[in-house]
Amino acid sequence: MINFLGFRKGQVLPYRLLIYILICSSFFTVLGTSVQLYMEYKSDVGDIDQALSQIESSYVDTISASLWDINVDHVMIQLEGAKKLPGIRYLEVSDMTSDSIDPVASVGTVPSAEKVIERVFVLKHFVDGKAIPVGQLRVVADLENVFNRLQHRVFVVLLMQGVETFLVALCILIIIYYMVTSPLQEMSEYAQDMDIDNLERPLVLKRSKKRKKFDEFDQVAKAFNDMRLNLIKDIAERKKAEEALKQSNMIVEKSPVVLFKWKAEEGWPVELVSQNVTQLGFTADEFMSGNLNFIDIIHPDDLEKVSAEVKMYQDSNVDHFKQEYRIVDSAGRILWIDDSTVIARDTEGTIIYYMGIVTDSTDRKKSEDELARLRNLLKNTIDSMPTVLVGIDSKGHIIQWNRSAEEETGLTWDEVKGLPFIEILPQLENEQELIAEAISKFVIREKQKIPFISDGSVNYKNLKVYPLRDSEERGGAVLLIDDVTMKSRLEEMMIQTEKMMSVGGLAAGMAHEINNPLGAILSGVQGAERRLSPTLSKNVEVASDIGVNLNKMQEYLEKRGIIGYLRGISDAGRRAAQIVRNMLEFSRKSESIRGPMNVKKILEKSISLAANDYDLKKKYDFKTIDIRRDYEQVLPQVNITETEIEQVFLNIFKNAAQAMSEKDFSDERPCLTLRTRKDGKYVRIEVEDNGPGMKEEVRKRVFEPFYTTKQVGLGTGLGLSVSYFIITRNHEGEFFVESEPSKGTKFIIRLPSTGVS
Repeated sequence: MINFLGFRKGQVLPYRLLIYILICSSFFTVLGTSVQLYMEYKSDVGDIDQALSQIESSYVDTISASLWDINVDHVMIQLEGAKKLPGIRYLEVSDMTSDSIDPVASVGTVPSAEKVIERVFVLKHFVDGKAIPVGQLRVVADLENVFNRLQHRVFVVLLMQGVETFLVALCILIIIYYMVTSPLQEMSEYAQDMDIDNLERPLVLKRSKKRKKFDEFDQVAKAFNDMRLNLIKDIAERKKAEEALKQSNMIVEKSPVVLFKWKAEEGWPVELVSQNVTQLGFTADEFMSGNLNFIDIIHPDDLEKVSAEVKMYQDSNVDHFKQEYRIVDSAGRILWIDDSTVIARDTEGTIIYYMGIVTDSTDRKKSEDELARLRNLLKNTIDSMPTVLVGIDSKGHIIQWNRSAEEETGLTWDEVKGLPFIEILPQLENEQELIAEAISKFVIREKQKIPFISDGSVNYKNLKVYPLRDSEERGGAVLLIDDVTMKSRLEEMMIQTEKMMSVGGLAAGMAHEINNPLGAILSGVQGAERRLSPTLSKNVEVASDIGVNLNKMQEYLEKRGIIGYLRGISDAGRRAAQIVRNMLEFSRKSESIRGPMNVKKILEKSISLAANDYDLKKKYDFKTIDIRRDYEQVLPQVNITETEIEQVFLNIFKNAAQAMSEKDFSDERPCLTLRTRKDGKYVRIEVEDNGPGMKEEVRKRVFEPFYTTKQVGLGTGLGLSVSYFIITRNHEGEFFVESEPSKGTKFIIRLPSTGVS
C-alpha cells in the first residue's frame, strides 16, 4: 500500500507518521474502551450490591420470624425467592439458639470462582422490644457472568475501533503526504544539491498553480531563496574578512602578544589560541585538541589567587580586568605573564566566554624583583643604621626617614612624609642656615654637640649634612644625627675621673703628711698622761724633789677636766689615724687582691668611711642616721676584692643618705638597717633605709648608666651602674632592688660563699 501511495524509497517520515497515528489512536481507543468497560462493571456490581441490600431489607426479618417459629418450609420459600435476585448463587440459614451454629436450610450452590461477593446477616427476633439472636443468613453472589459479558464486549469494541483507527490513520497519512511530505522532499533534495558553487539556482516547488495565497511552504521556499542570496553576499564579505584576518594573524603571530579565548566552563577550556603561543612553551594543537586546559598551565601556588580574583570580577559585573601570575610550560620552566581579560556576557548577564591578551613578563618581573631587592636592601641598610637619617628636598620637606628616626621621634614615615623637617625636629631650627649652605654650595657641613632637650633631660647630638644632586639641578640633603650623649658624659666622666685620681693622689699624700704631726700629737698626749700619772715611781721621785704632791695635782687635773681634755685629744687622734688609714687603703686599688673576706668586717669599715661623708651644701650628715645591725652570727666568708666591695657599699650608703635627706621625718629618725644571712650557696647582704622610696619606673632604671633622679650637676648616674657591674661581672653575684613610694628602699646583694666561716 505504501508503494501504491507513491512514497519513495528512503522516506522515513510517512512510516513514522503512520506508526505514531496508530499508536496514539490505539492508546485512546484502549483508554476509552477501558473507561466504558469499567463503568459497565461498576453498574453490574452495583446491581449485585442492590440485591444484597434488598435481601437485608426485605428478607432478613421474615426469615428471622420463620426461624423463631421453627418453620423451615417457610424459610426455604424465602430463600428461593431471594435466589432469583441478580447474581445471587447461594443462601444458607444457620440456627444460633443452641451453643453451636448449625445450618438448617440452604438454596443453590457455592460458586467455585474466586471472584465472589459474600455477606453474612445476623437474624434477630424481637420479644417485648428486646432483640434475641436466633441465627444468621449467609449470602454468596457470583461475578462470573459479569466478567464473561465484559470479555465479549471488549472484543467487539476493540475490533470496531481498530478498523476505524486504521482507516482514519490511512486517510491522514495520504493527506500529510501530498500536503507536507512531498514539498519537504523537494526542499530536502534542493538542500542536498546546494553548494557554494551553484548558489545561483533558486528553489521552485512543484505545486498547483491554482493556489491564490502563499502557504507556509511557499514562505519557506522564499526564505530559502533569501538565504541563498544572503549567503552569496556573506561569502563575498567573508572572503574579504578572511583576507583581513589573515593579515591580522600575521601581525599577531609576529608580536609578543598571545591571544586566548576560553569557554566559561570548569577548567577554562581553550576555544581559540593564536599560533605564537609557542613563545610560552606550548603549541596551539595542545590547547585546541582539548588535552590541555588553560587552568592546567597556571602555577599551583597562584591558582587559588587567580581563581578568587576572576570570581571577584565576575560577581562585581566587571567586563575587563588585568592579572599578573605565573605559568609552568611543558618543559617545567616558570614564566610570569600579564593577562588582560575581557568577559563576554549575553543579554541576561550570563557569562559566555573569556577573551584574553597574554604577554610574557618574565624578564620585566626579574628586573622589578631585582630592583625591589636592591631597594629593600638599601632600605634595610638605612634602617639598620643606629644614626638618625633624614632626607630632605630643596624646600626642606622630608623625603627619607629611617627606623632610628622613627624610634627617636615616635613618628612613622607615613606621619612625617612631605612635612617640613623643622616641624618634626625643632631642635635644628638654629641650624637651618648651616643646612641651606650645604645644599646651595654642595659641600658637607657638620656641627657637634647640639643640645636636644627631651622630658627634662639634655642629650647631645652631632649633625652632618650631605648635599644631594637631583639630576642636573641641586636638590636636597641627607641629615645624619648621631647621639653623642653617652660619649659626652664618658668624656666628662674621664675628666672627672682624672680629677678624682688627682684628688685621690693628693688625699693619699696629705694622709701621709697628716700622719706625721698626728703621730707627734698622739705621742705627746700619751707622754703627758704618763708623766702626770702618780703610779710611776719616776714621776713621784721628781715631784718629791720639787715639793709637789702628785696626788693633789692629779685631783686638781681631774676637777679642772684637764685629764678629760687629754683623753679627748687622744681619742680624736686615734679616730683621725683610723680615717687616714682607711683612706690610704681605699686609694690603693692597685694593691687590692681578691681573697676570702668577712662581710661583717667590710660593712663596718664602709660604715666608718661613710660616717665621715658630710655634704658640703649641708643637705645631709651621715652621723645623724641611726645604724641598725642584724648580722647572722655564723656566716661563711666570700671571695672578693675588698676595695671594690667597699666602693659598692659606699655608693649604696651615700645614695641612702641623700634619699633620706629629702624626706621629712616627724616622729622618727633616718635609719639604715644592715642585714646579713646565709642564702644557700650565697651570702645575702641587705641594706634597707626608711627614706621616700622609688616609683616603679625609677626602680627599673636605677642600674642604667647615666640614669639619675638628681638635679644636673649633683650626680652622673654611674654609681649604681658601676656597683652593678662590680657585683655581677667581677664577682659573679646578684644585685637587685626592692622599693615602693613612701616605704623606703632595700638593696639586696648575693655573693658566692667560700663555704668556710
